[in-house]
Amino acid sequence: MMNKPLASTPVTQSREAVAQLIAYFNHGKPPAEMPAFFRLSGEMVLARSNKGDVYYVVTPKSCSCPAATYRPGQPCKHIRTYFKVMPKAKAATPVPVDVDSIRPDMRGFRPVSLLPGEKAEVA
Repeated sequence: MMNKPLASTPVTQSREAVAQLIAYFNHGKPPAEMPAFFRLSGEMVLARSNKGDVYYVVTPKSCSCPAATYRPGQPCKHIRTYFKVMPKAKAATPVPVDVDSIRPDMRGFRPVSLLPGEKAEVA
């Protein structure tokens, strides 16, 4: 048998398939009106497209919409809507030591590279 997962990414579902799924969950009673989204579990949502002809499968880490396909690694609007997405922490900017000084911080600036064996002169 193959060692690959059967469903590696979410697959967009048709409107009819979602209607059958909702009818199954409602014990055979079809939905009176198709909802904007249908939560299958805490980790999976079916979100209706803007056209209304398909439903995208949305999980906290992936989505079957075209935007998620074109921008991998970035959360699409469906993931941001239905799941809490924590913003990435920005790199901390160094705080200047002497705020009153007009001289820029030049600690990392070296105008001349020293050759091996040379010593830096202390001013």
